[in-house]
Parts: sequence; C-alpha cells; structure tokens
Amino acid sequence: MIKIVAYIITLIFLFNSDGAYAQICRKKQKPYVSVWGYPRSIKMNLLDREYSRQLHFGFGIGVNAFDFSSIEPSGNTVNVQGQGNVILYADLVNVKPGFNLNAIADCRLVGNLNLRFTPGIFFGNRKLDFYRSDTYGQIQSMPITSNYLEFPLTFKYSAGRYSNFRPYILAGANMRINLNSGLNVDVSRYIAMQKFEPFAETGLGFDFYLNYFRLSTEFKISIGLINCLSPELPTGYEYYRQSLKSMRSNTISFTINFEL
Repeated sequence: MIKIVAYIITLIFLFNSDGAYAQICRKKQKPYVSVWGYPRSIKMNLLDREYSRQLHFGFGIGVNAFDFSSIEPSGNTVNVQGQGNVILYADLVNVKPGFNLNAIADCRLVGNLNLRFTPGIFFGNRKLDFYRSDTYGQIQSMPITSNYLEFPLTFKYSAGRYSNFRPYILAGANMRINLNSGLNVDVSRYIAMQKFEPFAETGLGFDFYLNYFRLSTEFKISIGLINCLSPELPTGYEYYRQSLKSMRSNTISFTINFEL
C-alpha cells in the first residue's frame, strides 16, 4: 500500500504544472508562444469551460467486483439439519462482476481541488459457501445479490493539465442503501444484510479532454466500515447466521465518466 501511494504522489508531481516533466516539455517547446502556460501549437480542448465554470455535470458507467472481507466465524457449535451439532465456517469462493450507473455533479473548490457528488445505482453479486470445520465438506452455497442506492461524496485532486491529459486522485465516503437486505428463503438465502452500509473510498483516474466533453477512466476501492450482517434469523435456518460473527463488504470498480 505504501508503494502504491508513493507511485501516485510521484505521478501527480511529474504532471504538475510546475513539476519536472512539465518543465522538460516546456523546454522542448521554447520556439512556440504559450497561451495560459500551454504551447500555441497544441489544440487545447474545453479550455475556456474548464477555467470559467465552477460547476459541471455528467454521468458514469462502470463495472465492479463485490466481495466480503474479514469473514469472521463465531466458533459456536450449531445444530444443522441432517448434520447434527457441528461448527461451520463460511468462505467467498467466486466473485461475480457487477454493474453501476452514476450521475455526476462536480464543484471546483479552489485550484486543482474539486468536490464531487456521484449518486447512482450499484448492482453486486456474491456467493457465500458454508463448510463443516471437521470434514471441510460443503453443506450450502448461498447467493447474496445486492442492489444499492449509493451516495458517494469525494474530494478530487488533479495534477496540472498537460495538453489534453490530466491524472487525479480521489478520497471520500459513500453511504449505500441495500435494496435487497432482507432474507429470501425461496432462493436459499438465509442471511440478512444491513440496510445501510457506509464505505470509505479512494482511487485514481485520468481525464482526457475531447472536443465536446471530458472522458475519464477511474479506478476506485471501497472499504466497508461496519459489520454488514443483520441479526435477523430465518425460522429453521438460524444456524447459518449463528455460525458467523461479522463480515465487511469491499468493492473494486472501474468506471468511465462523461462530463461536460
């Protein structure tokens, strides 16, 4: 993690308007007269709007991988139908891709620092497998499908723009509302999830300025801050919830943003 942070800081420094890479590029382009610090020979897309508009909007489309981290078993002996008194543990074996769609409202606070509000819909799929601790035999494969309304609020710090390219980093928080938090015995889901889940988020991305809009590619990590298990117990299948002490949700997402 320390190495990743160091790489990101180095990248921001290199592409900063006063950084080493920007100075080298300007030295190579001395014969050209610059406009706002950029060579006149380079066509700068969306330059007027970038400096004159404090608030702009857009939307994003992305894919995600949703999993559970810190699956902590309770260690309690439970009475499983057809199995007797055993100790169960759970594991997430397969991570299935999900889909997210977000609106974007971006406000430039000062300099290269922006505040972004990106509410949207988040679809995630997970599958939790339960095993006996003595024989390691699987007794249940449980689908956990979650559809969320999400409300991320993040700070975006951008490096200095070089031509029509600009890297940035993100940090903030996200409150998600789980629309499928309850039990669903019909599809063999015997564990209920919390209705509200807060997440801490961080990421990085790259802005590409085109003729009529800004295209961004963004990679983001979301870390669940609370135990996402609900204490609700289904009649006859209480042992699945009783075998777990806590779980937290994690998300990795890749999004393509379109902003005016």
